[in-house]
Amino acid sequence: MASYIRYSRGQPHKKQQGNILVMFTIGLFVLIAMAALAIDSGHLLLNKSRLQNISDAAALHAAKTLDEGGSHIEARAAVIEILMLNLAHRDNFEIDNALDLSSVDTSATQVTAQIRIDFSEKADPFVHSDDLAKARYVKVELRNLNLNNFLADILNFSKHISATSLAGPSTAVVECPKELVPMLVCAADPSDIPTEGSSTMYGLPFNQLYAMKTGSNTGSPIGPGNFQLIRLGNNTGAADIRAAMAGEAFGDGENCFSSEGPDSLVPTEPGNTVGPSAQGINTRMGSWQGPVHKNDHPRDWNICQGPQVTLDASGAIATETQGNAYLYSQYQADTQAHLDAGQTSCSDLEDETLVVDGDIDSTAPNVNERRILNVVIGDCTDKSHGASDIPYLGLGCFFLTQDMIAGGQDAFLVGEFLYDCSVEGFPSGVAVHNPGPYTIVLYHVPESKDS
Repeated sequence: MASYIRYSRGQPHKKQQGNILVMFTIGLFVLIAMAALAIDSGHLLLNKSRLQNISDAAALHAAKTLDEGGSHIEARAAVIEILMLNLAHRDNFEIDNALDLSSVDTSATQVTAQIRIDFSEKADPFVHSDDLAKARYVKVELRNLNLNNFLADILNFSKHISATSLAGPSTAVVECPKELVPMLVCAADPSDIPTEGSSTMYGLPFNQLYAMKTGSNTGSPIGPGNFQLIRLGNNTGAADIRAAMAGEAFGDGENCFSSEGPDSLVPTEPGNTVGPSAQGINTRMGSWQGPVHKNDHPRDWNICQGPQVTLDASGAIATETQGNAYLYSQYQADTQAHLDAGQTSCSDLEDETLVVDGDIDSTAPNVNERRILNVVIGDCTDKSHGASDIPYLGLGCFFLTQDMIAGGQDAFLVGEFLYDCSVEGFPSGVAVHNPGPYTIVLYHVPESKDS
């Protein structure tokens, strides 16, 4: 007879149920922890990024304040101003809640318990300095801003964010203007760096009538306001000078200059190229002589000009002819009157004080303000005519009031400096020691993980 053994299934089944419950609890905790880390880490990174952007903006604003002549106290106040403007934005309400601005002392480096603003003469190494004339680099530190947790309290995870920003003058800027005439104008004051709202540029006042003169290779010193022909790219000789004066670009169309480093010296072009220079420049005034053609070198819309301004024996503008100049302000007004009313003859636009000749024609595209020349300004101290390298300072925009006059060995232009027309450039990596173009930039703070 067969015998059977009965096994009980109840006890092993109960033990299995207990194991599943433990595994479920552990798995649930892991999922919650992962969710907490994901949510709170994302929240932390988002606000950390926002705080860094606010800190960067504050440092840049402070450095710009210093660059415009502000004091260290005013620079710290500029930081607080930017912080308050940004914290007022609704996206930054958590940072606003975490950053206490109730007690601010802009006369101290430790402005608040959470804000430190310091100054240095160099970006690296950054060493505290109270020298206002030299300490133009600003470091802004925002410390220990405590954010609220969502689920991270489960893991005892505290969310503190900080940010550090350092801003100040860049290294010398390399400028590469697309359109440039091969002229270098000598600065009257190389230390007079133009800033926003300036009325002068390297000692050359804006909106003042100038006579810029050049002559043959005589070896005589180049005076302030006079000009020297320069070599652009691979151009050499009269034909290239003529073409460049007319607006042709050489090579890739870029001629790069900087106040420091390998691009800081501008090579001059020796020799007598007075006639070709005038032929090139005067295409802008509607005069085509020699191997230039109006299809390749169109005129300015407005070629109005008054009776010729002449020079006296000393090379200065003759007093009796100074009132003949057709100034940029009248050029602007007449061009606008043409666009508004369709006037084409300069004689229809003349006033009682100045009789003008020429016409205004806006049918040709993209040639308005061809009379404004983008010229290099250099430091001609101890330099003379002939082949030499002249230190680069910047770029100026010069308005031609009349044709370029060429006669014999000499030539001169009459016009006004309008403004500093330095173009956007890029930092060269060479520290600035002399006056010249630079910009305000952010720097990485080597010892900080927050910048």
